[in-house]
Amino acid sequence: MTASTNTAAVLVPEQPAAVQLSPARFSSRRAYAQTFTAMAVIRCFGVVSGILAARLLGPTGRGELAVITFLPMLLVPVGELELPRSLAYEVSRVGEVPREVIATSFWLSVLLGSLQAVLLTVAVSWYLPADKMHLLGASRWFIVYLPAAYITATLLGSDQGRGRFGRFSVLLSLPGILYVAAIVAAWASGHISPAVFAGGILAGAVIVAAVRTQMDWLAISRTLPDWTTAKRLLKRGLSFYLPAVASIMLSRADMFILVRIARSEAIGLYAVAQAIALGQIGAVNPFIQVGFAAVAGETEPRQALQTLARHFRLAQLAVLSTGLLAATVTPWLIRLMFGPQFSGAVVTAYLLIASTVLWGIEQVLEQGLRAAGHPRPGIVASLLGLSVLVALGVPACLRYGIVGLASATVAAQAVSLAILVGYCVVGLHMSVKSLWAVDAETIHELKTAGMSVLKRVFNAAGKE
Repeated sequence: MTASTNTAAVLVPEQPAAVQLSPARFSSRRAYAQTFTAMAVIRCFGVVSGILAARLLGPTGRGELAVITFLPMLLVPVGELELPRSLAYEVSRVGEVPREVIATSFWLSVLLGSLQAVLLTVAVSWYLPADKMHLLGASRWFIVYLPAAYITATLLGSDQGRGRFGRFSVLLSLPGILYVAAIVAAWASGHISPAVFAGGILAGAVIVAAVRTQMDWLAISRTLPDWTTAKRLLKRGLSFYLPAVASIMLSRADMFILVRIARSEAIGLYAVAQAIALGQIGAVNPFIQVGFAAVAGETEPRQALQTLARHFRLAQLAVLSTGLLAATVTPWLIRLMFGPQFSGAVVTAYLLIASTVLWGIEQVLEQGLRAAGHPRPGIVASLLGLSVLVALGVPACLRYGIVGLASATVAAQAVSLAILVGYCVVGLHMSVKSLWAVDAETIHELKTAGMSVLKRVFNAAGKE
C-alpha cells in the first residue's frame, strides 16, 4: 500500500520515552513515492466507490448522497482553522516534538469539531431547500464526520511536518478502502440507499481517527494541554486560514450554487463529472503535501522560494499530463463504468478536468507561498476567482445548466492562477523561467523522479 518498507514500523504506537524525532531533512523522492502510492490507492478505490454509487443509487440517489455529505465535508477544511498546517510548520523546525504540542493539538481538534458539529446540526435545517427536507435526518447524523475528520487531519499534520510520509500515506488511503468495504457489505445485504452509503463514509472516518489517536495516545493521555502552545498554534493557523478559506470557497462554490438551484438529477450528473475530474487530484496532492513540508523547513527566504519553484515546476508537468489522460478516457469511463444514463455529464467532465488542472497547479503555488511566509496573495487570488465564479456561474447555470456552471469554474481558476504567478514575478522578483516547467531540465528531473517512484512501488508490491 505504500512504497516504504518500514510502514509496519511506523504503525506501531510510540514508546512513552519520547514522541518521534523530526528529521532535519527528508528525501523528497521517498516522500513522493509514498504519497503517490497512497494517491494511487485512493484514486483506485475512489473510482470503485464512485461506480458502485452511480450504478446502485442512480442519478437521483447519487445526488441525494452528495446533499447529505456536502456540508460536513465542506466545513472540514474551513472549520479546522488550518490547525494541521500550523502543526506541520511547528514540528518541521524542531528536533524532538514535545508531548504538549501533540496533546494540545489533539484536544484543540476535538474542541473545534464538537462545537462546529453542534452548530451545524441546527444550521442544516436552514440550508436544505423544501424539496430535500426528507434528507434532514441523514444529514444531521452524518455531522459526526466533523470531529473525526478534524482529529485525523490534525495528527496527520504532525506526520507531514516530521517527514513521516509512510504512516501519513497509509492513513490517508484507509478511509476510501473502508468505504468500499462498507458499500460491498451493504450491497450484499440488500440495504442500498444514500443514507447507508453516507454511513459507510462516516464509519471509515471514525475508524481512522481512532487508529491515528491510538498511535500518539501515550503523549495525549499523559500530558495536559498547554495554553501557550494552543495560542501559538491557533495564531499561526489563523494566518494561514484566510487564504485557505478563500481557496476552499472558490473550489466548492460551484456545488453550493448547484445544490441551491438545480434538480437532484442534475446534481447527480455533475457529481459524476466532478468525480472524474477530481481523480487527477492524486497527481497534485503529493506536490502540495511534500512541497509544503519542504518549503516550511527552509529557514532562509531565498532558498524557500527556490524550493517552491522547483516543486511548482514538477507539479505542472504531472498535473497537465494527468489532465490530458483523464480527458482522453472520459467518454469511455462514463459510458462503460457509470452507464448511459450519465452520458449527459461528458462535456461537463471535460470542463471540470480543465478547471481541476488549473486548481491543482494553483494550489501547489499558493500553499508553497504560505509555507514561505506569504499568505496574502492566496486570499486576493481566490477571492477574485470566487467573484468571477459567482458572477458568471449563477446566470450560466440558470441558462445552460451544468455545462454553464462548469465553464465558469474554468474562468475562475484561470484568474486565480494568473494572479499568483504575477505576484511571484512582480512582488517576489522570481524569474518567469524558474516558474515555467516546459524545459528539458525539468522534464528530465520529473522522469528521474517518476522512475524512482515506480521502482519503489514495484519493490513494495513484490514484498507484500
